[in-house]
Amino acid sequence: MARSNSKSEFAERINWPIWLWLFIAMMIASLYLTIWAPFNTMTAVIICLLATFAIIYSSQKTRLDIVVINNWLYVGNAKIESKYIKKATALDKNAYLKLRGVQADPACFNATRFWVSTGVKVEIMDKSDPTPYWLISSRKGKALAACLN
Repeated sequence: MARSNSKSEFAERINWPIWLWLFIAMMIASLYLTIWAPFNTMTAVIICLLATFAIIYSSQKTRLDIVVINNWLYVGNAKIESKYIKKATALDKNAYLKLRGVQADPACFNATRFWVSTGVKVEIMDKSDPTPYWLISSRKGKALAACLN
């Protein structure tokens, strides 16, 4: 996986939003109360700490890094050379939700996150690759599409 640096043409990191962290904090507080009531404080603290570490690990694993550098597009662990990119289209909220839902192609590569409402469709022109396009969540869709085109 590429890391963004001063030579990156485009770089974006999509982390969990603050509202998701607040929701999870409320769930962990609820878990604490559920375990504390029938057992004791120490048991509740240990279980909540384990849950917190699991959540932090999950947030790191679901982070999405998008980098364009040296004519390569890196999205998470996937990469593609720009010579195989036919066209990149920035998608507004409605087009993105349709393409992610009812108009989705099961053969496409999905790098989507449910908390991001815009994205980019990257059409692929590789005869040996059955993937018709990549659908990528991005808050900077127009900039990514311009960089790839």
